[in-house]
Amino acid sequence: MSKQSDYIFASARVRGVEKYLLSQEKIDKLLDAATSADALKILYDMEYGDGEEPVSPEQFEKLLTEEHNWVYGFISSIAPDPQEFTMFRYPYDYHNLKVLLTAEYKMVDPRPMLLEFGSINTERLEAMVRDREFSSMTPMMKSAVLDAIDVFAKTGDPQKIDLILDKACYGDMLAAAEKIKAGRFLLDYVKLSIDTINMKTFARVRVLRKSQDFFSRAFLEGGNIPEKLFLESYDESLEQLTERLLPFGFHAVLAQGGAMLKETGKFTLLEKLCDDKIIQLIRTARYVTFGIEPLAAYLIGKEYEIKSVRIIMAGKLAGLPNEVIRERVRETYV
Repeated sequence: MSKQSDYIFASARVRGVEKYLLSQEKIDKLLDAATSADALKILYDMEYGDGEEPVSPEQFEKLLTEEHNWVYGFISSIAPDPQEFTMFRYPYDYHNLKVLLTAEYKMVDPRPMLLEFGSINTERLEAMVRDREFSSMTPMMKSAVLDAIDVFAKTGDPQKIDLILDKACYGDMLAAAEKIKAGRFLLDYVKLSIDTINMKTFARVRVLRKSQDFFSRAFLEGGNIPEKLFLESYDESLEQLTERLLPFGFHAVLAQGGAMLKETGKFTLLEKLCDDKIIQLIRTARYVTFGIEPLAAYLIGKEYEIKSVRIIMAGKLAGLPNEVIRERVRETYV
């Protein structure tokens, strides 16, 4: 397990590349591009991708994949202990497990939907699921896969696969963060991520008029906001829940996002504000001179930057008005 002082060199390297992150000014420049082709050219000018093979606007995901691969490779190359960053790869492992299990039951090819950023190589993971040989997984991951296979066999409901694997994913992330003693930053990040997911889940199941029991099955343990608070507010208005969220810092998120949801039926603002809460948390790492925080915050910030670029490029290709795209774009880390 590394110490804060082990990160002196790595922190300096990260500070050196932060200047290449997309600021709000650069995001605005992308938004103001007349066409998707113009936006893509701006991305190349901002040194996105490896530059080896230009892509068309319709292939922008390839560019984002290159950028994604680069940032994980960069962090792994400078971190004193790259294993401390494995937790950030778990969501991709669990995404791939969902794809593999669902594809198995539907008898379709999973490979076009697999993501290469997990801790387990996709070919290896595919073989593990096919052969039912899970020894290289974390204990929680193995247990969740076996549970998902069993539950699906009994119910035939693919949604239950997602619920089981989502709980295990954030359980694994929480366990990993708790083992890292270099400050509370990673633990705070995972807990806040869990809270934002529970917030979005609560809003969606309310709109869909699902039961409290359904929400409880989807609720992720380990966040700061207890399940009891949501359940006690289940039959109340969103305004009443907003007041209950004051101690947890989500008052404004639900007040603004809930108002748009009530008025238009759109979750866009609520989802954006939840993600912005995470950006606001990781910005605190910019005041840490050295340690795991600058590296973790850079990695998370880059993930959200790529998410915003995807929103912009997809919106440009779909011909959406700039104001519609802009309301979906997340805050920037820098």
